[in-house]
Amino acid sequence: MARSDVDRNYVLWVDLPPTYDPEGDQTHPLYLCFDAMWTYGTVVDTVRLLAPTKDLAKAIVVGVAHDEASYRDVIQLRAMDFTTTAVDAPALTGVRVPGEQLGGAEAFRRWIQTEVIPFLTARYRISESTFIGHSFSALFGVHVLFESPQMFDHYLLASPSVWWDDQVMFRREQERYDSGESLKAHVFMSKGELETDELSPHQEFHDQLASRNYDGLDLHWQIFPKETHLSVTPVALSHGLRTLHATQ
Repeated sequence: MARSDVDRNYVLWVDLPPTYDPEGDQTHPLYLCFDAMWTYGTVVDTVRLLAPTKDLAKAIVVGVAHDEASYRDVIQLRAMDFTTTAVDAPALTGVRVPGEQLGGAEAFRRWIQTEVIPFLTARYRISESTFIGHSFSALFGVHVLFESPQMFDHYLLASPSVWWDDQVMFRREQERYDSGESLKAHVFMSKGELETDELSPHQEFHDQLASRNYDGLDLHWQIFPKETHLSVTPVALSHGLRTLHATQ
């Protein structure tokens, strides 16, 4: 799928339940995985393992992936689409794209809303949808949550990069709270216990969000022992999915 507003192409990786019948009428939840290079395979395996025991429902798993991009390129491309403001990235992130090329989260959100989701709902029988992201893609998820929470029924936000741009999402949340709007969403947010550097204000962001008592917000929080920013990914996705979608 081509983005109309930027010169980048995407491919959708799709895993259907083994019993999915294109001619049938049974619906399934959609798990939409951002940062697909890291999240899609884990989510597919989690569903395959846990659906037979009914810890999770049979689900349609879709990954939004950069088409034919190398690992090095993905580091740059994801920053361009998932960050919320156009500022330079810290060197330790590995992002080398100039700041003026970053901050594409809103354009990317509009593309997901107007092209990707309608494409998927027209092609597959979907009962509900879950946003799945980690780090920068979870930062993008926070942006979607604040701008259009109704886009997804559930949000799995593992270690969101809310440190971005001097913690700009803390200020965005304050603005949203001051507006008096409700925030109707089902959200799982988490971090690894060993995420303790200056890029890890996840607990503080959760606490600020939780303190508001937004009308309609069902918020879950988890810290995973002995896990780093990267090692926490598979456990956060598995636990988060079970928290949001337990069938027993």
